[in-house]
Amino acid sequence: MLCSFNKFNKKQWFCMKKMLLIVLIAFLFIASSASAETVCGVYFTKIGCPVCAKVDPVILDQWIPSQSDTVIIEYVMNSWFDPHAILMGEYNLAHGTGSSVPLMIKNANETWAGIPAFYTNDDIFKHAEEFFEDDQGKCLLVEGEISFEELNLNNLPEKPKIWAGKRLLVKTGDAQIESDFLKELLFTENLTSTIANALYELKEIKAEPTPYSGGSIPFEQAIDIGSGWILKLKEKIELPENVEKMENNGNEGKGENYIEANPLVLSIGIIIAGLIALIIFIKVKSK
Repeated sequence: MLCSFNKFNKKQWFCMKKMLLIVLIAFLFIASSASAETVCGVYFTKIGCPVCAKVDPVILDQWIPSQSDTVIIEYVMNSWFDPHAILMGEYNLAHGTGSSVPLMIKNANETWAGIPAFYTNDDIFKHAEEFFEDDQGKCLLVEGEISFEELNLNNLPEKPKIWAGKRLLVKTGDAQIESDFLKELLFTENLTSTIANALYELKEIKAEPTPYSGGSIPFEQAIDIGSGWILKLKEKIELPENVEKMENNGNEGKGENYIEANPLVLSIGIIIAGLIALIIFIKVKSK
């Protein structure tokens, strides 16, 4: 019911105040929504790490799917010599974040490494909730802090996995895909429509489980995006016509678990192995 202001009596003044209050509340709600930033963490973990085997499935397969405004940028190491291990060292040199796994980085001053031995899955879940409770919406890079909204996902080093809700983006190549489009894939409620309007070559591929130390996380559907990223979904969607359907259940190109070896680290490893072999040979000959 609209107010009539031909004559200002007490009733009409009350009606005006009520309308102004409604407008003010709506303005504050819009302002708070606009200023809200995505919670962001950087997570280093390693295949073969027993503590990671306990923490990874809780963080990646239970806690993140329960969050609506959170992204975790994950870097998985297969050894202490691969590029993701070197990247963790660069974080430590730049910010003093530590060099043990599992390592969750909130900002330069707040990190979470390992868990007490007595922690249950519920304890780990609760710890993650509390750790990000007052997050300021910044992602910590080697270069410094940046909001997820400002971050260009293509500029993330190496091959990160970006977790959000029940979706996962995996960087597999160097193709430059529009960063805002990638973020929309993670958070949009109408994913089919977003994919239908994509300007990139899209292919349905086999939804391989994503490994963690001691296990893997299953997915229902996967889409290759311009041979640069893979979108993995825990819940299937209807794919629009612009997505090339999967044939023979096969993947093409380098999958999410492919990490190109650093040639310098590889060379050093070969030299060390050669020196050890030479020392053993000399000792055997001298006997």
